[in-house]
Amino acid sequence: MVVIERAAKALIRRRSDGKYLMLTCSNWPENLRRSQKPDLPGGVIEAHEHIEEGLLREIREEVGITPIPGTVQLGRCFTYLYDGVSSNFLVYVAEVEGDEEIVLSWEHESYTWLTAQEILSLDLRRPYPELFHYLSDIGLMR
Repeated sequence: MVVIERAAKALIRRRSDGKYLMLTCSNWPENLRRSQKPDLPGGVIEAHEHIEEGLLREIREEVGITPIPGTVQLGRCFTYLYDGVSSNFLVYVAEVEGDEEIVLSWEHESYTWLTAQEILSLDLRRPYPELFHYLSDIGLMR
């Protein structure tokens, strides 16, 4: 039996300098694919939540910030299968002003702000490379 979940992540752009927030996952021995790898804030959307509400909740829980109202925009939606879970995966782009304090949850051990080119040069797990190239190609990551 395949489990189906909805997940949403956010590529957050800092208006002050145009850089993007990139997280590093904490050490997850039970999930080496994710452990200490680059990541975006977001996660599984609860069954009762609207997708954007769940995304904003995940961003607040994982990094302690809230994007500027009206800047949250769907960038890509796709489905992929991993370890018996079919994930409807939505990736949004959003903006913050730049003076917000990042407060990490237990899920991530560090963060950095990177240019689009720096992100495109990272060694990333799937589906991030394809996703970032797509967002760059359509002008949502510049």
